[in-house]
Amino acid sequence: MRKKLSKDFICAFALTSIFAVLSLFRLGNTYAPQSYYTADSENRDIILDFGSYLDVSSVSVFLGNLNTRHFSLSAFNEVTGIWEVVDGDAVAESVFAWNKIDVNYNLRYLGIVCTDDAAILNELAAQGPDGQVLLPVNASDYPALFDEQDTFPEVKTYMTGTMFDEVYHGRTAYEFLHGLTTYETTHPHLGKILISLGILVFGMTPFGWRIMSVLFGILIIPFMYLFAKKLFKNTFAATTATALLVFDCMHYTLSRIATIDIFAAFFILAMYYYMYRYLEADHQYRMTKNALSDSFMPRPIYTALALSGISMAFGIATKWTGVYAGAGLALLFIWHTLSHYPKGQVLKLFFFCSAFFILIPLLVYVLCFIPVVGYSPYKNLIDKVIQGTIYMFDYHSTLVAEHYYSSPFYEWPVIWMPLLDANDAVDATRVSAISCMGNPLIWWAGIPCSLYVFFRWIVRHDKKAGFLCIAYLAQYVPWMSVGRITFIYHYFPAILFVILMMGYTIDRIKERFPWGRKATAIYLAAAILCFFLFFPVISGLPVSKEWGMQLRWLKDWILVL
Repeated sequence: MRKKLSKDFICAFALTSIFAVLSLFRLGNTYAPQSYYTADSENRDIILDFGSYLDVSSVSVFLGNLNTRHFSLSAFNEVTGIWEVVDGDAVAESVFAWNKIDVNYNLRYLGIVCTDDAAILNELAAQGPDGQVLLPVNASDYPALFDEQDTFPEVKTYMTGTMFDEVYHGRTAYEFLHGLTTYETTHPHLGKILISLGILVFGMTPFGWRIMSVLFGILIIPFMYLFAKKLFKNTFAATTATALLVFDCMHYTLSRIATIDIFAAFFILAMYYYMYRYLEADHQYRMTKNALSDSFMPRPIYTALALSGISMAFGIATKWTGVYAGAGLALLFIWHTLSHYPKGQVLKLFFFCSAFFILIPLLVYVLCFIPVVGYSPYKNLIDKVIQGTIYMFDYHSTLVAEHYYSSPFYEWPVIWMPLLDANDAVDATRVSAISCMGNPLIWWAGIPCSLYVFFRWIVRHDKKAGFLCIAYLAQYVPWMSVGRITFIYHYFPAILFVILMMGYTIDRIKERFPWGRKATAIYLAAAILCFFLFFPVISGLPVSKEWGMQLRWLKDWILVL
């Protein structure tokens, strides 16, 4: 037994360590402008004096937590004594990122006027035609704007600022820490609270707002191993299934971006793991002679149910997809319990589960609203929760939006439309791109594996297969009735169970065919090779546009621009 445990520990630790190294690689800068200048009704005019007439090609603005700020840029003509408008409607959109505004003007005095009620500017950097940074001679008049010039990057990429929905979730995490009005209120708030912990430790930097996602992405790996080992009782199948998760492209991308999806996926996997632990403990309990006559069931049954309920509570408090997952848990629990227990024991379990699957989730959901600050004051915490929940429902049920990279649910399994999270030019031929997509050799192979597991459930009545199918359907079927815009990353929680289905299939192949282990090893090697083939376009590593175009295996794949 010790040897087996030791082998499992080594495999799980090795896979976790590999993913930790990969996910921390070029995660983001550990520095970014921190001090800020508030341009409001009293301080909306910024006049920069460069000392002599210079060609100014651009001004880059590192925005604070207020997005889409508008500015009017003017150059002062000393001959006519008139300010000449260079750009009357310049826009800086992305928060906590460098926003470049073209100037292309020969001037000495540059006037920048904020045309909104307020703007938060963390830093300004002017550049000449050859890219050199031009420091105004009166920089000391605006110390907060020119005190961190060393943070201005030669090239703007995901390493230097926010990307995709980080402008919502990373920004909101920052606002929680500073008691500011909460911007992102379309999801429950536990995920953003978790992001704020990284910011609290490492500052409002790309590394700081992403590190908690990395941590949870890493933690999913040993959890997946435990789950697979519990399901298959086999080190080889558990190692293979976990390795498929380690080298899945979407798991890698979601673990390196400050959004809430990786947290939700972690809690969903945890809630099903502990539900399976309950079913297994219950099976062992019912094998005893006194199972149906005992007044009290053994502690492992209650412990597993409690941990499943607590995981569900955290999942729902992170994202409402936790409710979908909870419906699958309810089906599994009710189906099993009503068919195996007499009424007296069912009632005891019912009251126990009412606490852990209803009361605790409600409590956690309410508590996650504590850091929310509204545009208008709330009467109390309950009022904040009610108003926030109504707003979330109205937002998602009435949302009408279009996005080039959106995709309906039936396209997700075949990776018909990856999502381009970031794309920045590094030089004339290379870009830094991050695409959210699955590993084709894993996702595509997962389709026949899933069908096989459904066959095992429906035709062979395999309970283990049934568990996996219900878990998968709970993450996928609800999206079939969603009318709002959807993206491929919404499929990620379902992919966790597709990978377990692949582990199930691999375990069956290994047992039935003498060539099973060798074939699995060859397939796994190919999947790992595929991961590294796509690594440059999922990691932001500078890559040639030509390489990105060669990876366009399907016609709608746009992995670089």
